[in-house]
Order: sequence, then C-alpha cells, then structure tokens
Amino acid sequence: MTVQPLPELGSSKKLRVVPLRGRIYNISEGGICLITSRPIERFSVLRCEITVGEVPLRVATLMQVRWTRKQDIEPERFLSGLEFLL
Repeated sequence: MTVQPLPELGSSKKLRVVPLRGRIYNISEGGICLITSRPIERFSVLRCEITVGEVPLRVATLMQVRWTRKQDIEPERFLSGLEFLL
C-alpha cells in the first residue's frame, strides 16, 4: 500500500508530498492497520493506493490516521490505524 498526505483545507503552506509505502497488517470494514518505516501524523488525511497481490490494478481511497505507535515486534517499524473516509 502507498500513502500520500494531503494538504489541510484552506492551508496556504506548501506540502512536500513524499509517498510512503507500507504493508497492510489487517483490514476491516472500517479501516486498515498499516506497518510503515516511519510514523504517520495523527489525524492527517491520506490518499491511499491499495495493491492486491501481483495484479497491476490499484484501488485508490481516502483515509484518516486515527493513531500511530511504535511496533513491539519490529521496533524500527510503526503501526498506524487508518479509517476509511471514502
């Protein structure tokens, strides 16, 4: 999965868009738990592209970060809870 932060509505400051790749830990009707190499800012809105297996098709959606914490099993990785917005 690839995520990109979106600028806040009404914000005039430039946002440096750096896509972040992550691995889906689990997925539910309400959201996704994502493992990444760096933390994602809480409450940020993200444009997400979900890839399924080796298929070249990507599913795009909007999500909001609800929480982020350091992962226990791999301390150099972060676990984030993302909620579907669209």
